[in-house]
Amino acid sequence: MSPRMLGAGAILLALFSFPAWGSPYFVGRVFTPAFIFGVIALSLCLLAGYGGMVSLAQMTLAGLAGYGYGYLTVTQGQPWWVGILGGLLVATLVAFLFGMIAVRSTGIYFLMITLALGMVVYALANQNRSLFGGHTGILGIRPPELFGQALTERVPFYYGSLLVGLLTYAFVRYLSRTPFGLSLQALRDDPRRLAALWFHVALHRVAAFTLAGFLAGLGGLLLVWYNGAISPTTIDLTRLINIMVIAVIGGLAYAEGAFLGALVFILVTNFASSFTQRFNTVIGLVFLLIVLFSPEGLSGIGLRILHALRRVLQVRFASAERTGMK
Repeated sequence: MSPRMLGAGAILLALFSFPAWGSPYFVGRVFTPAFIFGVIALSLCLLAGYGGMVSLAQMTLAGLAGYGYGYLTVTQGQPWWVGILGGLLVATLVAFLFGMIAVRSTGIYFLMITLALGMVVYALANQNRSLFGGHTGILGIRPPELFGQALTERVPFYYGSLLVGLLTYAFVRYLSRTPFGLSLQALRDDPRRLAALWFHVALHRVAAFTLAGFLAGLGGLLLVWYNGAISPTTIDLTRLINIMVIAVIGGLAYAEGAFLGALVFILVTNFASSFTQRFNTVIGLVFLLIVLFSPEGLSGIGLRILHALRRVLQVRFASAERTGMK
């Protein structure tokens, strides 16, 4: 068994057993939100890391899924499964519309268009009371009950968030090896050559944006269940940028980076706020240090450490074999 498989198995074992030996605070206030924001950031890693499209609208799409669930279950009194389907449908359809608007632009223009679209949704949510509840938002949102266990309990919600995180991570890793995923990476590297090979570049970008919107919607459902409410502050400018910060800290080019960045972001936010009111400054400093010294994020640092350890082990094994031969 390879060292990578052993490491992955050890991480999975630690995550699944963590509620048994870990602090309840870390279970409910650190790792659970890290899984939630990791799923949302994963949608950005899919767009930026594989498709070369840096979007600031992923938190908007996640919030729309939460609004859809809250409107159907609280305002309309529909069952939870209708709320889930409706929330995901709203996030996916809006992502498709955003993609149709933004995909013909690239670079900073694409980023600014997605930011503008996110701010339009924020303004609408802040002013509309019939659908979004205005400035107050939608309160009293309850998660579903599975197998007789309410997801409002700390441990069941932890495992639910962990399961969604693992499934979305496995899906993105699988997608990266499919023809669609490989064409996305080619689109990121050289869209003109891809177009010369008779690939529809704009269609691939729209499809990627729509798929990323679905992933963000899954994270948005977890977030609205975790908070029990949703309001325009969930999708304001600060939250939109936070998803970008999380993805960059972890590493935009790596699916693992979404969850690693979310964990670091939650840790810094929770503990820096205990020492200073300027915890956003601390997050900004961490962001700058990562960008300056490791543009590939914490995932890049981890990979370099693993490669260095592998070289050291190879040298030691080679020297041991020479000694044995002598």
